Amino acid sequence: MAKDKKSFILYADLINTVKLMPTDKAGELFMHILKYVNDENPKPIDLMVELVFEPIKQQLKRDLIKFEQKKVQWSEAGKRSAEVRKAKKDERTLTNVESRSTDSTVNVNVSVNDNVINNNIPTFEDFKMYAWSKKKDVNMEALKLKYESWVENGWKDGNDKPIKNWKTKILNSLPYLKERKQTFRI
Repeated sequence: MAKDKKSFILYADLINTVKLMPTDKAGELFMHILKYVNDENPKPIDLMVELVFEPIKQQLKRDLIKFEQKKVQWSEAGKRSAEVRKAKKDERTLTNVESRSTDSTVNVNVSVNDNVINNNIPTFEDFKMYAWSKKKDVNMEALKLKYESWVENGWKDGNDKPIKNWKTKILNSLPYLKERKQTFRI
């Protein structure tokens, strides 16, 4: 059989042949198979065991050839995989700074003072862009009405409280400013 091979396939349909054998001869056949796959080169004692073993031996040889071919394929695939990993690693270490992509490492932080009390009143464009960035299905007409209402009221909400943070205030209003037609309380 094969050196260092730890297993083999014994097909279930062999039972049809083994059922026809006396129990002692079936045991001899099984021992003969085990000796064969462990490279002990057994000599059959009985003609019946030899006759039943011959097709099994041929199947074991066919399976071994398939196994050896697969082993070569696995080895080649492993070598290709190792080459690809090495090439990627070399590519990462050999690239210079100018040729590297910075798309995934660029962070843009924009800080906007949105305190209306400090006279930083946003334009409607600021208002619209912020609302749209948080919720894509904003009804722009309703948003414009909300903005105009706050401007007319001197940046006070419906309860005459000053709007300190318009972004937070608009975030709380967004669920009510969906793209469908609704009546809004301003």
